[in-house]
Amino acid sequence: MINYSDAGLRFIRVWIWLAIAIGFIVPTIAFIVWFKYPEVRKVFGFYLLILVIQIVTEKIVSSVWLPSLVVSIGTLYTAGRVWQLWYEQQSLKTTDLSQANFKIINSVLWVLLLFWSSNLIMLLTLCWPSIL
Repeated sequence: MINYSDAGLRFIRVWIWLAIAIGFIVPTIAFIVWFKYPEVRKVFGFYLLILVIQIVTEKIVSSVWLPSLVVSIGTLYTAGRVWQLWYEQQSLKTTDLSQANFKIINSVLWVLLLFWSSNLIMLLTLCWPSIL
């Protein structure tokens, strides 16, 4: 069972809206804007695919088994996403993108990397203690 305080629940609701805005809408826009660049399409396409798989996995697991399993699933996916974003950021350095495109895409990757790193910290400090 997940036992959040009222303040914790309010924070998580706001955090979910931030995750939708930063973690889903921003990369979707980047995917669409730079669709003609295969390197960028691969980075954001794979990112979005894994995000959708995570959401479906969490929905199925929480409805079939224990809702608290969402925390462990989210932690694993978030750690993987942080690694994925770091790896992709490093690999984009060798692409043939223009300097302006590279800077914008690199900035988007940094924002995502910082957000998901913060999400991992939030999971470890707020969510895990509530299920243990």
